[in-house]
Amino acid sequence: MNEFIKQFLIESREQIEQATADLLALEETPDDKARLDGAFRAFHTLKGGAGIVDFTAMAEAVHAAEDALSDARSGARAITTVLIGDCLRCLDHLAKWLDATERAGDLPKDAEAEARAIVARFARSAGETSAALPGSRPGPEKWAEKLREQYATLAAKARTAIRYTPDADCFYQGLDPLARIAALPGLLAVNIEPASSWLPLDAVDPFTCNLVLFALTTGSRSEVIASMGEAVNQCDIDGSLDEKRKDGEVLAPEAREILAEQLLLLGEPRAHGAPGRVASAGIVAANVLRNAGLPAAANRIAGALETALAGSEPRYLKEAIETVLGKESLPEVVAPASPATDQQMTRQTLRIDAARIDAIVNLTGELTVAKNSIGHVAKLAQEGGHPLASVLKDRYATLDRLVSELQRSVVEMRVVPLRTVFERFPRMLRELSADLGKPARLVVEGGETEADKAVVEMLFEPLLHVIRNALDHGVESGSTRAARHKPAIATIHMRAGRQGEHVLVEVSDDGGGVDVARIRQVALDRNLVDAAILAAMSDDQAIDMIFEPGFSTAKEITGLSGRGVGMDAVRTAVRRLAGQVRVESRAGEGTTVRLTLPYSVMMTRVMVVDAGEQTFGIPLDAVVETLRIDVESIAPIGGAHAIVLRNRTIPLVTLAGALGLPREERPTAEATIVVTKINGHHGALRVDRIGERMEVMLKPLDGLLGGMRGLAGSTLLGDGSVLLILDLAEVFQ
Repeated sequence: MNEFIKQFLIESREQIEQATADLLALEETPDDKARLDGAFRAFHTLKGGAGIVDFTAMAEAVHAAEDALSDARSGARAITTVLIGDCLRCLDHLAKWLDATERAGDLPKDAEAEARAIVARFARSAGETSAALPGSRPGPEKWAEKLREQYATLAAKARTAIRYTPDADCFYQGLDPLARIAALPGLLAVNIEPASSWLPLDAVDPFTCNLVLFALTTGSRSEVIASMGEAVNQCDIDGSLDEKRKDGEVLAPEAREILAEQLLLLGEPRAHGAPGRVASAGIVAANVLRNAGLPAAANRIAGALETALAGSEPRYLKEAIETVLGKESLPEVVAPASPATDQQMTRQTLRIDAARIDAIVNLTGELTVAKNSIGHVAKLAQEGGHPLASVLKDRYATLDRLVSELQRSVVEMRVVPLRTVFERFPRMLRELSADLGKPARLVVEGGETEADKAVVEMLFEPLLHVIRNALDHGVESGSTRAARHKPAIATIHMRAGRQGEHVLVEVSDDGGGVDVARIRQVALDRNLVDAAILAAMSDDQAIDMIFEPGFSTAKEITGLSGRGVGMDAVRTAVRRLAGQVRVESRAGEGTTVRLTLPYSVMMTRVMVVDAGEQTFGIPLDAVVETLRIDVESIAPIGGAHAIVLRNRTIPLVTLAGALGLPREERPTAEATIVVTKINGHHGALRVDRIGERMEVMLKPLDGLLGGMRGLAGSTLLGDGSVLLILDLAEVFQ
């Protein structure tokens, strides 16, 4: 795969994400011009990218969507669910083509038929969904093109074209059509034609208006509508000239000739005086565009000039001028408010392959192991009274500080914002809502919260199950919501935030809450829990049963639920990253599912403990406290044991026994206890000895240990031995 294709894939996926977000927001607020402009620019950039790599089918499909959005911008087409749906389906096809390109290493050869179907769909929906809006009429606006051709020298400055057909009896109403046109802001040209063929002079009624007035203005469409007042319903207003002018497609021949000369200047092979030629060409090109009434294009040229001068690369300026001249269908660059600011950001941002970051992570892990081994050597030297022990200890302290700073830097390199996964859900919720007949909207907060790349990538599956459950089980039917005086459209909130070394992700709905009675009944019917134990359970403990494999309260199996794998998959995925998940429910008000995840899976702090003559690591963030108690204070409860700590009964697990290891033979009067808190529940772990606390690089288990319950990962100690890190949630089960 060549570099052009690679860059095309990266940038196209970014534009698809942007277009999807803008379209979904536009469906919520059709009057949001910024969102409409954003979606239009994304499709325009996609079309340009397709042109660069000669992907004709994609360019045709995107061009159809771009035309539809352009009509919406000019007011010739209404923003409807049909239009949004067509644009989203077009993006789906684009994503599929991009995936095929990535797999095959080349552009797909069979996309033409799908592209033609997309174009046909937009053509059909244009007649079905276009509304007769003020100042717009359905159908192609050929008159505007003819007007532009007629006044070619003025068209470069024109933003809006207007065709005004006054009522035949307007004179009786005291109206002066020509005066209305003359009052238009920034009037450039006026053309008058008869609405119908002129009658013989002796048959003409001087009190009947038989005129059609055409005009070009520098004013925007909204300014023209305001100026025309109540006569706007008798007008066709075309703002597409504004878009074409912004894209640099309309330039006077003289301006084009000057810009072409600047390209020749930039193409000279002489090395001497190159910076001066680049600066001269850029300044001249920018001035020409400003004089032609194209400030946005001039700003883009100025930004490209800064890039060219900073990197000694005149090709940036050359490409920018070629874009204005239309020699290449290059992606549109949105004119920045401050070109210098955007240029500075460009120089500060570097796109790096994720595999290279992972390689640095692995090397940092090896360096951490080497550092720990040096610390072990320093400890041995000190215990042996070696004369270099103090020097070695000092050098180790310096190395420890530097490696710790390196670890933090590497962790920061791996973090990405959670919005990269959050942005995938509004579209999915839109489709699920339509399938279930439950109108709902998704409100996302905290998308800028950052977490390790592995954590963010893992989040999609559990959040998918949570969203499905919220909509299928939590949100009530329309009649039920009406009876409870709730809004017809349900709201699902997705929030994220940072709390110390953890990232909190919450999904809450305003539905009916968890039906605890239904959970208890299902557990009883399926003999999952003894009736006496079930009766003694609190509501929180009963709700916790929804995470059990195969547990479901659905009365029938559907494509969304009923198989009992959703919430089990949520807890399994979260535990795989040493995270926790909790459910809070408010009857009749809604449910909140809270995921607590580590900020980074690369580095973790552990407490070393001994049990059964072996050493293990316990995640330090799960440790509440450590203590020593009298053995006699451990109380047997049935087949288990517990301790009482500050009037709280806490279940006790002997680590050696839980792992099937031999216990200490010698009797002891005291027991060493580690008190933990997992998923909101306290537990006590009896160990033989508590060791040091350390920061380690956690490695996932593979091979024979892969998937073994009770183990979260492993790391290497300074003496070269392997330390297994425990999954305390599994241990207490």
